[in-house]
Amino acid sequence: MNVQSIYHLMQMQAMSTLTGNSNTNDTETDFSQLLQSLIGNSSDTSNKSEIPAEYFLNNPETAQSIRSQLNANPVTDISDNTRFTSDISAIIEQAANQYNVDPQLIDAVIQTESNYNQQAVSHAGAQGLMQLMPETAKGLGVQNPFDPVENILGGAKYLKQMLDRYDGNKTLALAAYNAGPGNVDKYNDVPPFSETQSYVQKVLGKYLA
Repeated sequence: MNVQSIYHLMQMQAMSTLTGNSNTNDTETDFSQLLQSLIGNSSDTSNKSEIPAEYFLNNPETAQSIRSQLNANPVTDISDNTRFTSDISAIIEQAANQYNVDPQLIDAVIQTESNYNQQAVSHAGAQGLMQLMPETAKGLGVQNPFDPVENILGGAKYLKQMLDRYDGNKTLALAAYNAGPGNVDKYNDVPPFSETQSYVQKVLGKYLA
């Protein structure tokens, strides 16, 4: 059983009670359902005791409930910032386990793309922590790109697709994540775009640090 996930869920339920959230009953229902899912999965060793990413991607109400709890209080001091970072780290671990992607690589992409700003929007329209383009997000099943759970799971899924496409070559996978696989295929290498070349170097630099 994933103890970290259960602890995270308990935190969300307690936070809802303490803040007097009018949707407490809904949150408790979500909590009970997710906890039951974890308990049920604990007896299935092939499942690795993880909540399937598709559960969140295909259940926007549950994802929204988690997002609400993650943002129940604004980050105002060091302890709150630590809690926020811990929450994001837990989601990264979940995504890494689900898609078999190095969590440090996912984290490096998030740092480079948005610096952990879940409301980030680029000049090109990319959204959220892993800066998903609207059409890409839609294709991945992400309904709310500003939801940290959906965004990270969707971004990790896309990153895994790029890694598989280029036989695990992180350089090409990251180039495709930034510039699109069509451009990588066209040049059969990192495209000669200064933005993409800089992006790849920054992500790998954070990943290898």
